[in-house]
Amino acid sequence: MNYTRQYFSFGATSISAFWEARHATNSASTVLSYAFASDMNGDSSVNDLVYVPRNVSEMNFSAFTLGTRTFTAAEQADAFERYIQQDPYLRDHRGQYAQRNALRYPMLRRLDLSLAQDLFKNFGGHRNGLQIRADILNFGNLLNHDWGVGQRTSVTVNSNNQIAILTNPAVDAQGRSTYRFAVVNNELASRTFVPSTFTSDVYQFMVSIRYSFN
Repeated sequence: MNYTRQYFSFGATSISAFWEARHATNSASTVLSYAFASDMNGDSSVNDLVYVPRNVSEMNFSAFTLGTRTFTAAEQADAFERYIQQDPYLRDHRGQYAQRNALRYPMLRRLDLSLAQDLFKNFGGHRNGLQIRADILNFGNLLNHDWGVGQRTSVTVNSNNQIAILTNPAVDAQGRSTYRFAVVNNELASRTFVPSTFTSDVYQFMVSIRYSFN
């Protein structure tokens, strides 16, 4: 969108705005799948979708130690339950296997704004022009630090666009599948998406001056 108006005889004032709305990702795909970090069903392929348990009683985590910290099965089950509750897709598909490519990145809405003032003057019978321009990228973020910020997954996404929230699949003494819950920054994962940290997530501005003459 662009609006230009000449208030006085010396030059025009222009305001330009570019509005963008898209799924927030810097990767080639906007869709994701919930899968195991390695081969769960023994078919030598790392693409096994996770089952979303109806409740904690259907979870079967194995305890493990990372550094000096031990994560018990109960701690992991509680963390997975909280993770499911904060994720609309998992919360709505309890008792089912997650569908492939069913999860999308959140929508990102961003506004860029440009202001330009033209100044014209005749010198020696020739028209000379001066333009002062300000370009503000991600203008909404200038007004509110929560606006115009993209999202990324808290758990690493692999090359198949899969979020590996369950890792180290194995079989316990009763023949049941067992696994571990993903760890992020030495803590059990708690959120599907967190704010990204790209330079485009914060506002940027540039002031320029252009002089033209004939």
